[in-house]
Amino acid sequence: MERHLWSAADILRGAMDATEYEGILSALLYLKRANDEPGGPLPEHARWERLGDPASGSLDEQLHSALSALGERPGREQLRDLYAHIRFSAVDNRRLARLIAHFGRIRLRDEDLAYPGMLGDAYAYLVESFADAAGRKGGEFITPRGVVRLMTELADPQPGMRIYDPCVGTGGLLVSAAKYVEEHGSDPSDLTFAGQDPNHGAWSSATMNMLTHGLERFTLERTDALTHPMDADGGFDLVMSNPPFSMNYRIDEVPHLDQRMPYGHTPEQGKADLMFLQHMLDMAVGRGGSVVSVLPMGVLFRGNQEQVIRSRLLDADVIEAVIGLGPNLFHGTGIPACLIVLRSTEQRNPEHQGSVLFINAEHEFHQGRAQNTLLPEHVRKISTAFHSRQEITGFSRIVPRDFLAENDDNLTVRRYVSEETTGEQQDLQAHLKGGMPVSEVTPKLSLLASFGLEPSDLFAARAGSPSYLDFRPRGERPNTASLTAVARRREQELWNQFEKSWPTCVERITTHLSKRRIEPRARPTLAALRVALTEAVREPLLAVGLLNDNALNGAIAGWWQDSEYTLRALAANGFLAVVDGWCDDVEALLGRSGSPRRGDRSSAFDREAAYRHPVVTALLPGFAAELEKERAKKADLDAQYEELGPEGWSADPGTKTEEDTARKDFEKARREIRVRIRNLEKGFSLTAARSRLDNDGLRAVVLTVLRNNLVGRLNEKISQMCADLVSTYASWERKYGLSFQEIEDRLPGAGETSRALRQTPWSERGSRGEQDEKASLLFNVIAAEKLIEAEEAKLEIKQHFVLHPVLDSTAKQELDSARLSLGEVLRRFSYGVAGPLSTDPRGTPVVAPRNLTADGLDLTALRYTTEPSPAAARLRPGDILVARVRPHEDRSPLRFAVWRGEISGATFSHAVSRLVPHKDLLLADYLEAWLRHPQVLQQIEVLSWSTERELLNTDIVLPALEEQVRMVHVIGKLAAERADRKIQLAKVRLIRAALRSSLLGGDASDA
Repeated sequence: MERHLWSAADILRGAMDATEYEGILSALLYLKRANDEPGGPLPEHARWERLGDPASGSLDEQLHSALSALGERPGREQLRDLYAHIRFSAVDNRRLARLIAHFGRIRLRDEDLAYPGMLGDAYAYLVESFADAAGRKGGEFITPRGVVRLMTELADPQPGMRIYDPCVGTGGLLVSAAKYVEEHGSDPSDLTFAGQDPNHGAWSSATMNMLTHGLERFTLERTDALTHPMDADGGFDLVMSNPPFSMNYRIDEVPHLDQRMPYGHTPEQGKADLMFLQHMLDMAVGRGGSVVSVLPMGVLFRGNQEQVIRSRLLDADVIEAVIGLGPNLFHGTGIPACLIVLRSTEQRNPEHQGSVLFINAEHEFHQGRAQNTLLPEHVRKISTAFHSRQEITGFSRIVPRDFLAENDDNLTVRRYVSEETTGEQQDLQAHLKGGMPVSEVTPKLSLLASFGLEPSDLFAARAGSPSYLDFRPRGERPNTASLTAVARRREQELWNQFEKSWPTCVERITTHLSKRRIEPRARPTLAALRVALTEAVREPLLAVGLLNDNALNGAIAGWWQDSEYTLRALAANGFLAVVDGWCDDVEALLGRSGSPRRGDRSSAFDREAAYRHPVVTALLPGFAAELEKERAKKADLDAQYEELGPEGWSADPGTKTEEDTARKDFEKARREIRVRIRNLEKGFSLTAARSRLDNDGLRAVVLTVLRNNLVGRLNEKISQMCADLVSTYASWERKYGLSFQEIEDRLPGAGETSRALRQTPWSERGSRGEQDEKASLLFNVIAAEKLIEAEEAKLEIKQHFVLHPVLDSTAKQELDSARLSLGEVLRRFSYGVAGPLSTDPRGTPVVAPRNLTADGLDLTALRYTTEPSPAAARLRPGDILVARVRPHEDRSPLRFAVWRGEISGATFSHAVSRLVPHKDLLLADYLEAWLRHPQVLQQIEVLSWSTERELLNTDIVLPALEEQVRMVHVIGKLAAERADRKIQLAKVRLIRAALRSSLLGGDASDA
């Protein structure tokens, strides 16, 4: 259904602004559903089969007439003007006819849907997708799904409630409340909903959202809640809303002002936030209800009238919680927001009165390209802290009213719940004499214990000094490989326990489904199933000790989000329907079924999506592995073929080169492998594999998919933990693994500089003697720093001087060097892949300008792409990468690096250039050294780097390969010495800053 709606949007693409797509598609979906669902005769003008009749006028007139007629049905009068605002005339008749034919391909009866409410979920997807596509304008009336779910879990709606949203937008909060009640085993049909929004389009979307989710008891008004409040009819049990931020209003237009807003009035210009909040509270007090609202952070700390209102709300003891959210969570605005929970005094727990719970969730989000999102694990963590009133260091805190008064009723979350931002510890004794302070290992003991490690597994005990541990000798220290091996052993324990626990999950899923079959009218309690499945895996896996409570809860919450729709469809229609639905989905992506899709043929992106579908692994486990193996072979051949360069590229155009002969062999091999891949894909048939399954086989496929999804989520958490272990030890070694004493021993005259330090520990000196010793030592450190700087500078000169013979006009004659243009010695010059990148490591790694530094490659902050990249764009060992520090700025400094195959399958971004040298003419390391030489840099940095012509015409002096090898060897040796000096220099500067801070005050991190 999602694909069907998106394909419909493709028909409109280019005809109008994206913000108008949703209304047209929503109208056609509503009209088609009305025609397909049983329930009495339709008005003649509303019949689908009449659309396109030339005698009935233009298509836009016919559609308006049909939609208007639907509102004339008895009991549907509130829908009369539902789509009166839609501009069908903005779309030409040809596109409208294609749209009508597109929607005519599917039937929308309940029995055609995978599960009850599926049409509503698809519609919600449509609304949110266009909000993402349209940016600020499109997202004005929609609250992101993660925030909606968080607000709902905080509100905890119950059966029979009256629920209201004064700024209803597309109705997502009301629908979420209904789904929450249903998930917990109750009937949402006894809920009563109300909402307001002055925007016709938002009112229309909210109405459609309610109808497609099967909700009938609702009243939505096209009015402004501040100036035309709806009749509360005794009030509401729950008010949830995301009002517009910092809106203007006119105080003389607000009726019953003092009665509705008893806590005070805000300025009219851009300060309506607390007026909306008071209106919500007014609508809830009649029934002793509660309020959950999104507000901008400014309402928490601004002074004057807003401070007065905050104080009065606190005095009335109606503020239960303030939750700070992260940045860029909302469509169209990057500013961070907060959630405020209000509860009438009679509804508040007596133990909670007189205090406010603050939760700092500013770092609880998943970073996206254009917008951040709240994932299920973030929602779970925040809602658990809220409902349990847990106080968690750096995350949540209960603050009494009198303490808030001492802070002028400023409710800024960071004021009461802040991260521990103390500067990084700097142990002078460890810096100077070596060793690892036990005090800095202690906070990481839980991480070590997760992998079954003790500090003694990483360090050696220091005799007579229990406060320090010694690093092992350099050849025996843990590294990434050894720590990963340790992690895998503990990981295996977790998987062994998982294998024991999974049958319990299977039994509970089966029991849930069998109850549904025995009692067809019973409402499937998804919340109970979620609890049962969580219990089945959580405690056994927690006992292993690898993943902590938060990590496990996050993995399970993410898995539930992945699997919820599958379980709904399973409860409604069984294993057969679910597997058939998956197979249809894959076949549609491959363009092999009658299902609607974009275009007539499958795109490469769609094929990849089809082959990655979890049902493919479950039904054809060998296919994906075989396809990947053949594709890897093809990519390798393609890359080698590209290295041959263009046909006939030779110094003598009339000469047939060895490459021309090799090219034919490659072309033959590439054709053969393309045929094998084509035959493999041609023989791919889920339908055939599906036809061989009996009921037990269908059941096994669904359970395999569910299991693999959970395994994937657990793997993500385990990978994060393993990376944390490796980075923790690496940071310890980087900080204390090299002492000042070791550095001194390698410098001239080091023996006399700190004799007193070696003889007397800090703890045994008097305070004056210690300070004098520190001052003396600081002078020695400064002297050592200058000495190392001088040594490093000399090595740099020596390194560049190696190339002097080929750059000096007189000396180069002795080397039998050739002067060629750079274009003559390169096989290829190319730019990388364009398009957006993300931090999601499941994509292809992309080397960007940020990864090229003055010292070479830094791959610690890679970005990734999910778009398919051609084999020619994959990096191969020996490629030279070039980029400007600021890619779009001419004359910005250039950075260079040789790619040595650090990550397999990596590519590079469009802001990076790749130079591929002829291996028989030019060594990659020689080219890098030549490019880095100051004399060469001075020439090429002034070139326009957006076009390669000027660079390729630049002359390079090329000695024989044997001489290049010799030069590269010398340069490499000097570079290694320079790198060692730079490490020493960084360490000495850190010690200098720490000593200075100890003596004079300041921040040691200034180093």
